[in-house]
Amino acid sequence: MDKSIIKGLNDKVYEKRKTTALELEKLVKQCLVDNDYARIDKIISELCRDYAYALHQPMARNAGLMGLAATAIALGSNDVSKYLRNILPPVLACFGDQNDQVRFYACESLYNIAKISKGEILVYFNEIFDVLCKVSADTENSVRGAAELLDRLIKDIVAERASSYISVVSNNPDDVPQATNVDPLTGNVYQNNFEQNDELAFSLPKFIPLLIERIYAINPTTRMFLVDWIKVLLNAPGLELISFLPSFLGGLLTFLGDSHKDVRVATQSLLDLLLKEVVRISTLQNDIQKRIEEKMGLLKERNISMKKEDGTIIAERKKSLMNAFGTEQKVEPISIESSGTSIAKETLESSLGDISDINQLRDGEEYIPGQDINLNFPDIISILVNNLASSEPEIQLLTLSWMDAILGLSSDDFIPFLSKILSLLLKLLSSTDLHISEISHILNEKLLVLCSDYDESKSNDLIAYGSIVNSLTLKFFDSDVEAKVACLDWLILIYRKAPTEILEHNDSMFLTLLKSLSNNDIRLIERALNLLQNLCSKANDKYLRKFLENFLNLLKKDPKLLKLRANYIMRKICASLTPERVYKVLASILNAQEDVIFTRMIIQILSTNLLTAPEMSMLRRKLRQSEDIMFFNLLFKSWCPNPVSVIALCFIAENYELVYAILQIYSNHDIKLNDLVQLDILIQFFELPVFTRMRLQLLEQQKFPFLYKSLYGILMMLPQSKAYDILNKRLTSVNVWANQSFPNTTFYKPRVTSASGSISDPDISQRSVGQSKLHCQELMDHFDKVVGTEDLFDAEYISANNSQLPILGTFLDSADVDNESSLPNIGQIILSNNDNMDVPNDASSVIEHSLTHDASTTLSSRNMS
Repeated sequence: MDKSIIKGLNDKVYEKRKTTALELEKLVKQCLVDNDYARIDKIISELCRDYAYALHQPMARNAGLMGLAATAIALGSNDVSKYLRNILPPVLACFGDQNDQVRFYACESLYNIAKISKGEILVYFNEIFDVLCKVSADTENSVRGAAELLDRLIKDIVAERASSYISVVSNNPDDVPQATNVDPLTGNVYQNNFEQNDELAFSLPKFIPLLIERIYAINPTTRMFLVDWIKVLLNAPGLELISFLPSFLGGLLTFLGDSHKDVRVATQSLLDLLLKEVVRISTLQNDIQKRIEEKMGLLKERNISMKKEDGTIIAERKKSLMNAFGTEQKVEPISIESSGTSIAKETLESSLGDISDINQLRDGEEYIPGQDINLNFPDIISILVNNLASSEPEIQLLTLSWMDAILGLSSDDFIPFLSKILSLLLKLLSSTDLHISEISHILNEKLLVLCSDYDESKSNDLIAYGSIVNSLTLKFFDSDVEAKVACLDWLILIYRKAPTEILEHNDSMFLTLLKSLSNNDIRLIERALNLLQNLCSKANDKYLRKFLENFLNLLKKDPKLLKLRANYIMRKICASLTPERVYKVLASILNAQEDVIFTRMIIQILSTNLLTAPEMSMLRRKLRQSEDIMFFNLLFKSWCPNPVSVIALCFIAENYELVYAILQIYSNHDIKLNDLVQLDILIQFFELPVFTRMRLQLLEQQKFPFLYKSLYGILMMLPQSKAYDILNKRLTSVNVWANQSFPNTTFYKPRVTSASGSISDPDISQRSVGQSKLHCQELMDHFDKVVGTEDLFDAEYISANNSQLPILGTFLDSADVDNESSLPNIGQIILSNNDNMDVPNDASSVIEHSLTHDASTTLSSRNMS
């Protein structure tokens, strides 16, 4: 450069430096006119070495930036591309200078260079984008203002030229040959031909790694910068940024947790655009695929019809030949490949072509942007699932919206992620945000339908039921009711699809069922019973036994559950399964129980349900009609630890003679307060509709003598109490009729229909020990032995604990704590002041009167006696 230019560039006055830059511009233009490219190289080299790269010299760097910009302007659009490789690096290096004035002039210089270079600047887009990303968050307002102008210019260039611009020279100017060549012999000038690099100046695959690096920025200004650029690239025709969506979607979702509202709003808008584009492309591709399948179907149909026509032609030709030569002569078979058939086949093949080539089927159709884009849904779903665990409601809501939309586009891609999705989705079902909770329920229902309808035989992806069950059972115990209900829905579905996967998780499944049944929510209980009903199939008694063993262990460890919910749960289990089956399994379990007091409590629950629950009506009828003697014997022996329950069982079976025999045996042992309380409750049960038949039988004393003996025997055992008055009043009311004789004729003899559907005589209900003396004697001996053993246990218990035995009945659920109308309220018997008796409020529940009052009454009466 001339000394005047060097001096002018070093001047401290801006106007003088500007004037010098104009002189430098004229000098470069003159070099271009003179084809003095060597001097241009020296000028650029001097500006870079002595000025732009002069560290800690702000004035020199400013002069260098102005000189490089002037040089680029002088080179013009045609020649600047050859020197961008040398001009841009020092300009970009000045963006990292500590002096804000240098950064400002760097923006100004790059602006002028980009304005001249236009599409050629895209070759260095990554480097320019990197410095723009940093300078957009500059602390100096003037620098940010200049950066905004530069950013706007680069965006315009990208929007206009990024999808189609090809650089006019190779990336390396030294590799470019001369434009012309002179023949040394003739002197003719020839234009040289060389291969032009057909790659676009802007490369989206090369830019994506830089975007991935910057997308996790924290600065709000930088985030806004990135959001704006993604919008520009998304709207640029032909770039197809959406195909790289998994690369930056995860980082973009984190922007929704920014503390600045502007960032969140802009990001939300961008994500909505991206989702619309995904839905548009996927819908478009599905429509195109349907049209291709329709065309292939038509072509196949046409192929089949032409083959049929060929067969008809062959048959006609064969028939005509046979007619011409006679049927007796041997006619050579006509090959399907011969003559007209081969011609027809060739015609068919030429018209159809290769129908497996989809591109041929799409020939002639208008190209629609996006139809060839590959959307990687598995990667997108993986990113969404990871962000579902975010603590930000905005991220959760948008992630759920995306998953809901993609589920309708590519549902099968969700199969490998079901386990992880459910572990996160279940927590959101009860979110305090109504929108999140609503869309979570919708998504859960859709996933249930997807899993239910999924056909593994037609797909390569298999549902990992085992991991899903593990995830569900682990999340069940620390979840709320909504999540637990959803867990049980999934477990029921999985059992229907893959029963072995559920049965392999016995321990966790038992805990899940027990936890559900002990809950107060009716939905949870219903689903738990439904799952239990599925698990305990008719052939799976081992599973039922193990479940009931676990249930009894839970009741033993949780006295509150035993008191408040045990009766209700037991009744519901019997309603879901066959009551007889449940009672049989429980009988065998109780025989092995060592805790006598707990065994008595469970027996009382079973006895109370048998007497009062509507679900037990068929079982009561079966016992009454003696359809299964072995079942009666099994219950009798297992219930002997609770004598009053055995007495109630015999009353239900209407085996009154056995009742009287038991009372006689029972009178030989000490009658405890516990037994008196239970007898008190049993007497009040006699007033229920269940015992209407027994009360009518009191009118036939001659036919049912042991009924009277049994009731009077109970009456004699009781001390003077309210229960005594109730039973005495009942017996006194029928004594007048019982002592009178009536002719043994009836106008109507009812027939009793058994539980199995057979019709029997009602007289069979009158049991007699004489019918099977050996059988009843065995039962009475067993009862006597068990009661004697219980006496020894009670004595040891009292001496060891220095207290009375716990009163049975106090543990029963006197009222459901939830007080919900969905659960049956358990009524208490309140004796009326008028007749000291009242009908129970709820015949289906355990009836517990005021135990405190009645127990004290019983004790005082017993002491008086």
